[in-house]
This record gives sequence, structure tokens and C-alpha cells, in this order.
Amino acid sequence: MIRRALVPVALALAFACALEGVRVELHRADTPASTVRVLDVVPRDLELGERVAILGAGFPAGKPARVTLRGTLHRPGERAISGAEVVATAVAVSGNRLEWVYDEALEARLCGAGDRAAHTTFEGEVEVAFAAPSPGAAPVAGVLERVTVDARTRAGRAADDGEGARLIAWMGAAATMTPSGLRIDAVGESSRAAAAGLTAGDVVVAFDGVEVAALSDLVPAPAEKTATIAFRRSGDVASNAGPPAAPLPALEATASLPLTGFRRGAPVDLAAAMGILGAALLVVWLFAVPSPKGVDALLHRAASRVRRRLGRGASSGQVAPDLGEAWRAMTRIARRESLPSSTPAVVAEIAAYAPLGALPFGQYVVAARVDVGLLFAVAATALASAAFVAHRSVWGGLWAAFRVAARHVPAAIAVASVIAATGSLRIQEIERAQGGWPWQWFAFRSPAGLLALGLLLGCLWIEPCASRARPHDLHALLEDVAAGRPRTGSAWLEAACRGHHALIAGLAVLLFLGGWLLPGVAAARQDASVALQVVGAVWLLAKTRVVWMLALAARWALRGMPLGQSARALSLWLAAASAAVVAGTAAWSWWAPTPPEQLLVSAAIVAGVAATAVAFAHRVRHSASTPGAEVHLSPFL
Repeated sequence: MIRRALVPVALALAFACALEGVRVELHRADTPASTVRVLDVVPRDLELGERVAILGAGFPAGKPARVTLRGTLHRPGERAISGAEVVATAVAVSGNRLEWVYDEALEARLCGAGDRAAHTTFEGEVEVAFAAPSPGAAPVAGVLERVTVDARTRAGRAADDGEGARLIAWMGAAATMTPSGLRIDAVGESSRAAAAGLTAGDVVVAFDGVEVAALSDLVPAPAEKTATIAFRRSGDVASNAGPPAAPLPALEATASLPLTGFRRGAPVDLAAAMGILGAALLVVWLFAVPSPKGVDALLHRAASRVRRRLGRGASSGQVAPDLGEAWRAMTRIARRESLPSSTPAVVAEIAAYAPLGALPFGQYVVAARVDVGLLFAVAATALASAAFVAHRSVWGGLWAAFRVAARHVPAAIAVASVIAATGSLRIQEIERAQGGWPWQWFAFRSPAGLLALGLLLGCLWIEPCASRARPHDLHALLEDVAAGRPRTGSAWLEAACRGHHALIAGLAVLLFLGGWLLPGVAAARQDASVALQVVGAVWLLAKTRVVWMLALAARWALRGMPLGQSARALSLWLAAASAAVVAGTAAWSWWAPTPPEQLLVSAAIVAGVAATAVAFAHRVRHSASTPGAEVHLSPFL
């Protein structure tokens, strides 16, 4: 009977939709088609803060326009990024002129951010689109094809000037930089430059698609076999009688330069051999060599904690826990604890995760304006306020809030180290300074980055109140869940803790773990696809949740270690770690390693962290399942 009653409603809706479609088509047929023509982009050489104009015809004066640069990005020392899409907002100042400002956000999208920023040459098309003049009509757009735009960064890679000079000498040529390009002064006989077709007087204007403005632009991509050189050649028509004639117009030409032997013995060529050797040494050191005394104590406490938390005895005479049963118990506890127990906790988690999930979609609006300092301040203030409210006395609340704020100081130094490395507070620029692969993350760029990540995640260990028996403590909540006891206490305090943890974990992912960038996908290509943006948002939230759960598991297993028993010892350790982060960040910026050197260092750190985690988990597992085992010895021994 319900289906019969819904039939007239469905027919009415279908008829209304059909009438609306006919009305829209008639309106489009009666509306004259608006045309927009794009003629030129001036200037073609972009500098920060400069106003860029797009010349054309048919622009609606005073209306905003969406300018899209769609094509390929060429950078020295890197492979070309094809399928890139960079979007800017312009305003039609007249019927034949658009203007927009080349600001820091646009520079980060074109050239990269932080230490990854580089001189970039764009090749492709420029599309100008205006909103539809009337409802139902199509947007008005125009396209200018075969456009080349050169974007310069504020700070070039001076370390690459030596690499460019070495390439010129290796080619067997002498050259001088001029405002119009690299002028070839002399070419040696039987040299590589002569074999490529270069002669004295030629002006090199592009190298692998990058317009040559400095010696640092003459750097080939890693493992590249052949480079493409674009040059201009001009000459004079000489006459025996009279003065020389006017010079001939310059002729554009290209040449191919084989690079075999240029990087003989470069670190990137030895990466595989060095990786195999390093992996072998790492395995021997972690799995076959007895651990130091300090690590012994850590392993013993972790194994004892795991046995005790799983309801088994810690003495050597009792039965060891079953590993399968232990894993199922831990999974059950984590699954139950991952769900908030009250409505305020649900609201707090939604309020924390919602802006994180929106960052990949609003990379031109949200991520370009939100800074990491604001997110960190919100997280710290929320937990400090919760600590103040949780105490019954004013002085106790003030002391608890002060302790929470003081524990956030090392994390603030960790956040400042990333800001110093990238030179920006904007989340978008920090993300573009990283990459999708683990060895491109800030956490594995240097030992200081890994230590800074630990300082930031240390905020997840902060207890708002000194008492461990308080029901808002997540340790106590986890124990209650494991024992099946009802969860009571302040719902708002639990909500503040959950919101704080979600924001800190999200900041750790954004600052140190690649954020929403997907492995193997260029940032410009990800910004151009809605599907990739959805996948990036899921990837960001998944990493945030995993980081939060891993930190909770570490607190669950390592509770009661000496580092957490003394506030004075903890303060000393945090102060030393903060000083090490500051010194390490300054030293790394001073060194400024080349891309091959950075790749080797990052890969070594990633491999070391992974192997250390596996070795630690393996020894704790062996000690927990074998009471009385000597934890300082490898299970293999």
C-alpha cells in the first residue's frame, strides 16, 4: 500500500524534473554565448609580490576569475612534474585585463616550500574562467595554450652553483652568465659540448625545460641519462666593402647531452650497495649483539608491564601468557577504548577531526590560511583549561594548568623547528616541503626531526591532574575497560583530553609525517583531482588515528618507567632533548645537504627506526612469553 501511495509522488517529481530540464535548455538557447579570449600573460618572469596581468578580451569588469595553470613543472635537479594544476584568483580590472598577485601561497604551489623550494619553469596552458552570467548557464572560460612562465624563489640553491660549474667544465666548455642566459665563450675540440653541437657564441636558454638564470639551473635530475639543452644561435652577415650588416635573428635549437660519467661514484648510484651493507650491519647490531644496560632495564620493565597488564604474574615461576590470547585482549581493549563514552567526548573528537579532514579539500583556502601555531595553541589551552576546571580548589587548578602548560614547552620547540626549516607557519607550505614517501617526511630528514617528533608526541603523555586514580586519566579509563568496570567521572574532562590528543596527533602527522600527501603522487597532481583529495583526507585521518593509538599503547605498556617517576628527571631530559633539537636543526640548515645526500640520510633513518622497532617488539615478546629469560640477550642467541 505504501508503494502504491508513493507512485503518484514519484511521477510528479519526474514530471517536474523534465519541465525544469526543458526550461534550462530553452534558456541556454535564448542566451547569447559569451566568449572570453586570453591573449597573453605579462610578465613571464614571476617575482614574489609582483602583480601579474592577463591580457585578453571579453572580461566582465569587476568580476573575480579563476586562473588555472595546467601543465608541467620543471625544476633543476628534479624530474619534471606532469599533470600539475595551480589555481589562483584574479580580478578583471577592465574588459581586457585581469590582475592577480604572486604571493607566498602561490609561490609554494609553483616552486615548493621550505628547503624544497626551487626555481621552477611552467609549460602548459592558462585557463581563465568566470562564473555563469545567469542560473543554468555554463561558466565563461578562455584558454591560452603553449605558455611558458618562469617562477623565481626568494632564496636560490647556492650549493648547486658548484654542480652547474662542474657540468660546464665536464662538457669541455667555457661560459659566462648573462641576463639573457648562459653564453658559451669557448668549446674545446673533441669535447662533449662540441659533440652535442654547441659552438662559441651560443646562448643556453633552457636546461631540461628550466630557463637558465643561474649556474644552479644546470643540474640534471638524479639517475638521468640524457639532458636536453635549448640554445639560441646568431651571426653577422659580413661584407668586404662597407660596415658589417645587421645581425641575423637568433635561431632556436636544441641539443642532447649524454650524462654518462658525469656523476661517477655519486652517492645515489651507490644507494643499493650501501643499503644492503647498512641493513646487514643493522640486523647484526639489533638482533645478535647483547643490548646495553639501560636498554636492558627498559626491556625488562616493558615485558613485566605487559605480563602484569594481561593478568599474568610477573615472576619467573608462573605460567607465561598466551600470545594469541594477549593480542586478542589488547585488540579488544583498543577497540573499546577508541570509542568515546559520552556525548561531550563525541563532540570534542568531531570538532578535532573535522578541520583535519577538510584540509586536503581546502588547500587553496583553509590550508593556505590556517597556521600550525594556532592549532597547537588551541590544543594546549584546551587541556590546561580542563586541568584548571577539574580541581576543586583555585590554587590546585592553577598549579595543574601551569604544569600542563610547562609540559607543552618542549613540544612548542619541536613545532618551531619545523617552522624554521620551512620558513612559514602555513600548513599548505609545510606540506609542500615534504612528500608522500616516508623518507621525504620531516621526521626522517635528520636525527633532530625524529627527536622533535618525539617531543611533540610527548604531549600525549600529559596527565591533567597529578592523581592517577582520577577517572579522567586515560590510563585509568583503559584499565577500567580491560576489567569491565563502569566508566565514571567528568565527561567534559574526558572530552578535553580526547580533543587534545586528536589535535596533537594530527599536528604530528601534518608537521612530521607527510600530512595528506600520497606516496608516489606529486602534490600539484593531487590538488588537481577531487578523487585524490578524498583519498588524501582518508590517509591523513588514518595516520592520525594510528599515531594516537600507538601513543596510547606505549603509555599502556611503559607506564611506571623511571623517566615518568620523577618530575625533576623528566624536566632535565626534556630540556636536554629540546636543546638537541635546536642545535640539530641549526646544524642541518647550515650543512644544507644535496638531494642525493638527503635521500641517503633519510633512507638510513627510516631503516634504522623500522629495525629498532621490530627488534624491541621481538625482545619484549620473547621476554613476556618466556619468564626468566635474559632480556639483554637476543632471542636468536
